[in-house]
Amino acid sequence: MSSTNLQELITRGRFIFSRYSHSLDVFKLVNGRKNTKEIASASEKTLVLTLQNLKRLKDNGLIQTKISNGKTLEKSGCIVYEKVPILNHVPIGYFGTNNKDHFTILIESEKTNKKKNSGVQGLSVHSETELLDLCRKGEDQYYEFKAPGVDTEKITKEIAAFLHTKKGGLIFYGINDDGSIVGSDRRRQDLDQSLQNSIRTTISPQPNIEIKEKEILGQTVLIIIIPPWDRKTLYQYTKDSRFYIRKGSNMFSLKPEEISKLGKGEWVV
Repeated sequence: MSSTNLQELITRGRFIFSRYSHSLDVFKLVNGRKNTKEIASASEKTLVLTLQNLKRLKDNGLIQTKISNGKTLEKSGCIVYEKVPILNHVPIGYFGTNNKDHFTILIESEKTNKKKNSGVQGLSVHSETELLDLCRKGEDQYYEFKAPGVDTEKITKEIAAFLHTKKGGLIFYGINDDGSIVGSDRRRQDLDQSLQNSIRTTISPQPNIEIKEKEILGQTVLIIIIPPWDRKTLYQYTKDSRFYIRKGSNMFSLKPEEISKLGKGEWVV
């Protein structure tokens, strides 16, 4: 299930839990330590019903058997399950359905997100004069400088962080950290191909990123344009299974409470 993104798993969870309330009780107790009998006892359900719910959760990719030393972990002859890594920091409340029909929830969520997104503008590519001013001021919440030759995956990770911010961001490839303009060592097409390949394999779900070319003091600088957060999608950096966000000129791993806030469609920054 490694190719399944967070949104799809949450959608599956909401669908299952809205129809099988016992499955949610069981899911809450899956922690990589309790075996099937312990889960049944804690949930006050029969072992047969608990096993049915565990199978339903496993078949839908929400949980998996815990592996230890290359083998399925068992306690007292009973299997131990754990949540799939992508769900480890997702609050249980995010699976809530308020007893509404699954499709009604999706439609209402989409309408709400569209209303929330109205008026939010992404960042634009500036004139040469404005860009020179940015170089003098330095990196901040919205602007990141990258020297030529920097590893593509480092840029991709920065993109993953910008994707969760209110206005997105701009990454200038061909400008040193100190704001000195040295120019790009790659053609726009070459950077675009390399970056899109990296994004495809390290950010889930895959975002739409645009690259533009700008001449500054006779040097070619490539500008990577990251769109504003859409207030519904959580982007996972799959290299370490974490979620990141840009704060000031730095990148941070999202805390559980911040993930919960984003899950409600609220901006963190």
